[in-house]
Amino acid sequence: MKKRTTTLLLVLVGLSLAAADARADTIDVSIRYFNQSVYFPHSDIDVKVTITNNSPQTFRFRLADNRVFNLGFDVRTLTNSALEAAEQVTTQRLSIQPVYFRQVTLEPGEELSFVENLQHYVQIPRPGMYVVTAHFYPELIQRAGVQRVPDRLESNRLSLSVRPSPRTLEESIQARLDHETGEILRRTALSPDQVVTYTVEALMRSQWDRFFLYLNLEEILRASPARERRFLQLSQEDQHREIEHFRRQLMQGAADEDITAIPERFDILRTTYERHTGRVVADLRFRADGFTEIRRYTYHLQKRDDIWEIVRYDVNIAGVE
Repeated sequence: MKKRTTTLLLVLVGLSLAAADARADTIDVSIRYFNQSVYFPHSDIDVKVTITNNSPQTFRFRLADNRVFNLGFDVRTLTNSALEAAEQVTTQRLSIQPVYFRQVTLEPGEELSFVENLQHYVQIPRPGMYVVTAHFYPELIQRAGVQRVPDRLESNRLSLSVRPSPRTLEESIQARLDHETGEILRRTALSPDQVVTYTVEALMRSQWDRFFLYLNLEEILRASPARERRFLQLSQEDQHREIEHFRRQLMQGAADEDITAIPERFDILRTTYERHTGRVVADLRFRADGFTEIRRYTYHLQKRDDIWEIVRYDVNIAGVE
């Protein structure tokens, strides 16, 4: 009897280890925050989704142009109450429009990543603590009326803290998380040249929250007459959303590419300022194919509540090296 018990235990241990290896040697879906910041109700919450082939076989799946047919998010409160899906997601999944997709192949060890805004999938109407899980559907989410439950892969869990909405625009600007120190970024009374130096150095390190800290995005957005006309026609709430959208466009390189172009190095040439206005001229050097391009930037600043902000910029080609 003792020998049988020992043999049975060895078999169970072996099966347990095999199951653990099988779980580790599969397709992994992981999520993390992209450019993590301090989050408020209705603010953008970008999540980077990564699909990794940890198996020894080729993994093939369908990737929809509209990711709502591949991806779902389960967001729950600490009392395990699930939040409702965003109305636009439900509407898109129930529509009769064709779903365009491409066939993706991941060889062993390869991965594919993309970034999605959590707020496009789930309504987060109030501050609080939440737990976020992603579900990835390799063969797409079926439309209404299809009974078969599609296969899905589940991600790791993320803790999400949503703070109460800032009472003023100033609080919104200041509420940025510095992940180097773990503290909230707050603007201080720097001189105009120090503001430009701080901003460009943050850009060179891809520290987006630092980069935006002293930028007046509304003024920069409205520097374009066409954008200003559209902006002035919006409600106050929609104007705030437009500024957040402009911020995302800058990060993605989809607007005002000159101000988000990352230089190899830079030099402050001169600084002039009066009581409420200032100007900083700097040469930014960009590596090109076989030479270095020098662009001369003029940053225009305004002082508000003892804080200098960049409100506009001009750029010209100054030469090559």
